[in-house]
Parts: sequence; structure tokens; C-alpha cells
Amino acid sequence: IAPLACLDVILNALTAHWTLRWEGEVLTKAHGFGVVFITLGAIGTSLAAVASDREWSVYDLEHQLLRPASIIFVACEVVVAVTALVMLRCKSFFHSILRGLLLGVTAGILMGNVFFAKGTLAILSATIETGEAEAWKRPTPYLLGLFAVAGPVCGQFFMKKGLAEFKGVYMVTIFQGSHITIACLSGWIVMGEMVGAVWWRIAIYWFAVALIICGLLTINTAADDSTLRVSTYAAVANIDWQKAATTGAASVA
Repeated sequence: IAPLACLDVILNALTAHWTLRWEGEVLTKAHGFGVVFITLGAIGTSLAAVASDREWSVYDLEHQLLRPASIIFVACEVVVAVTALVMLRCKSFFHSILRGLLLGVTAGILMGNVFFAKGTLAILSATIETGEAEAWKRPTPYLLGLFAVAGPVCGQFFMKKGLAEFKGVYMVTIFQGSHITIACLSGWIVMGEMVGAVWWRIAIYWFAVALIICGLLTINTAADDSTLRVSTYAAVANIDWQKAATTGAASVA
């Protein structure tokens, strides 16, 4: 599903000049190359990934999620999110070009852990098919559901701040690139989706992930041009929306 995840990057880049005109949005070469890299990377990860129709039981999920590799992966994400929150509160990062990257990447990390939702849906699907509710007597389904909701909710905090300070093409591309990368890494490390894959699939998969990262770095070179200025907010705030609505209604009539 990675190619579908990058569709909003493409659509946002193509339509931002008209939909985000008030931001003074301009599609630069850095934006264009970044979108291309991320799109190609997303398609590459999807083509190289090994399709799996494995049915996960609650015991399978518990074994998979409690492996040392899975615990270390989730712990690293928590450390990154907490570190990002602390750094964003530092005044020295307020005007830094790293601030936009930090906001977008953190939002992508928090929203990219699809294995929580995948595990919840797997248990729910098994319950519907078999009619057995034994899995729901364990805490695993509820914890998975909780984290499946908590990740996106917390990620919205960072994304909201990012969109308030940076232009749409920049933030959406950074966020979605991070989201796809984390989804790929979590599928590899936590769910073991590439276990048993031939070497050339693994090589293409990681090359595609590297393309996504290159796209993020390319987009970040346009961070200075992607910052929303105070004058932009002032211009929007000074609009007499009631008068504009009345004028628009009169013109239609």
C-alpha cells in the first residue's frame, strides 16, 4: 500500500499553488526532486516487499511484539519522540531549519506504526471468522487498540504545529516520507515481513527506503523558503470575512 500512501504527496504538490495560494506556495526544484524520490521509493518498497497471507493469533502477536528487536525498536521511537518534544521547546530551535524536519519526522514516526492497527484488525478478523472470543480475555487486543489510536493522536500535535509554521508542500512531504519509512522499518523489524526473502528483493527494498530518505533531505533544503512568515498570518487575520462572505453572496445573486 506504499504507493497509495504517497498519492497525497503528489496531489498536494500539484494543487498547492491554487489551494494554498494564501501561503505564497511555490513548487521549487527541491520540492519536485523530493516528491519524485519519495514516490519512487514508496513504489520500490511495495514492489520488493514479500506478500504474506499469514493469519496472526493473539499468541503469535505477543511472541512477535515481545521479541528484543521489537522492544528496542519501539523504545527508540519513544526516545526520539520525547527528545523531539524537548528540543522543540528550546528557543534555539525556533528559527532552525531542523525544526520543520523534526516536526514532520516525529509526526511520521508516531503515525507510522501500523503494526498496532494490523494486530488489532488481525485479532478482530479471527474472532469474527471463528466466533471465539478467547483472545479478548487477554490485555493484548486492548493495548494494541490503545496504541493504534494514541500514535496518530499524538502525531497530530506535531503535524498541527508544523503546518502552522511551514508551508503545506514541505510539511506533507516530510511527514509522508517519514510515515512510509517507519511503516517499512516496523514491518521489517517488528512483524518480520521480509523474513525468507531473496537477496535481490532485500537489496531493492533498502535502496527504495534510501530513496525516501534522500527525498526527505532534498525537501529539507527548501526549509528556509517554506517557513510561513508573520506577514502571512497578519494578511489572513486582517481579512474581513463577514464582508467577504456578503460580497461573494451578492455577486452570486
